[in-house]
Amino acid sequence: MNAPTTMHLSPMDQGSSARQTLINFIVRFVALPPLMALCAISILHAQLGYFPGKSFGVMLMCLSLLPFLPYPITWLIPSLRYRGRFIQRGMAVVFSLIGYVIGTVYCLANGLHEMELAILLSYLGSGIIIALLSFLCHFKCSGHASGLAGPITLLGMQVSPVFFLGYVLLLPVFISSLRLKRHSKEELIAGALTPSLLLLVLVPLLG
Repeated sequence: MNAPTTMHLSPMDQGSSARQTLINFIVRFVALPPLMALCAISILHAQLGYFPGKSFGVMLMCLSLLPFLPYPITWLIPSLRYRGRFIQRGMAVVFSLIGYVIGTVYCLANGLHEMELAILLSYLGSGIIIALLSFLCHFKCSGHASGLAGPITLLGMQVSPVFFLGYVLLLPVFISSLRLKRHSKEELIAGALTPSLLLLVLVPLLG
């Protein structure tokens, strides 16, 4: 019986694989939901005057800073870092929900515009759906796809239809997530559809 053969990658192939993995990680980092929220809220504030005064800072804290905190926390604390992606995703979902709840309560308590409330409710609704699917159904609805598709839909509806061209940016996010085995195609599609459908309901209803 012939001995089983083991495939070895050449140094060139190993280098190419490492570069591709690095590119995939960079794509996912650039598309982090807190960074996309930062861009969307900043554009809405600059172009349409949404979230005036101190409410702009509050929204950046609730939609961007709080959801971003789990990433440096899990990297800096060894006991969390060693537990890997599972604990990072769980903390990201929880911190995001906390931020979205605080932002929604602030919006209601301070009488912000109905459109601003619709934005907060779309984030809160998406966060709740992702949390329920993740923790109860073990279906990892993609936060990256949700965090990118939501702002694109929002900006396309409120600022300019040109922003709808941003949907093409979902392609590299999908590819990188699949290559890194972070999500299935179904989880990516569900993530992209969740905030988009919520906005299609909330914006006409409250806007």
